[in-house]
Amino acid sequence: MAHQLGIKEAKRRAGRLCALRERSSQEIADKVKSWGLSERECKEIVDLFIREGLVDEQRFANAYCHDKFEFNSWGKQKIKWHISPHKISSAILEKSLSEIDPKKYKHRLYELAQKKWDGLHKEEDQKKKQKTISYLIGKGFEHDLIGAAINSLSEKSH
Repeated sequence: MAHQLGIKEAKRRAGRLCALRERSSQEIADKVKSWGLSERECKEIVDLFIREGLVDEQRFANAYCHDKFEFNSWGKQKIKWHISPHKISSAILEKSLSEIDPKKYKHRLYELAQKKWDGLHKEEDQKKKQKTISYLIGKGFEHDLIGAAINSLSEKSH
């Protein structure tokens, strides 16, 4: 472990981290602990940052869900799985996920499915279906939506 920081320096450094992008309270707690502060000091810093509005779980979850969908084209299942280390409450997470536009979500799924499907033009239909489904599951989309997209693509190709 590196040398222990004082609480004043830890607050300053953690404040700079919060200024760069949204952070979860878990992220700040983990970082402060890594600097050698006690559990009590860590809690004190996180609580202060929450009171001052530097850390806000809903804001963090909104930004995380938005960015992972918009920039990584992740589905809700993958977002849920990857946000779990941040220990966001399910109510906050569900609210953030519900803010993803359903039409845009379906459109993104269909775009990804179409691109994958078209890239498999040399494959037999059954193999195309399997590979496209596997790809979309890996992206974190829900099975019922994947099924609808695959059925649509399959019908178009016949």
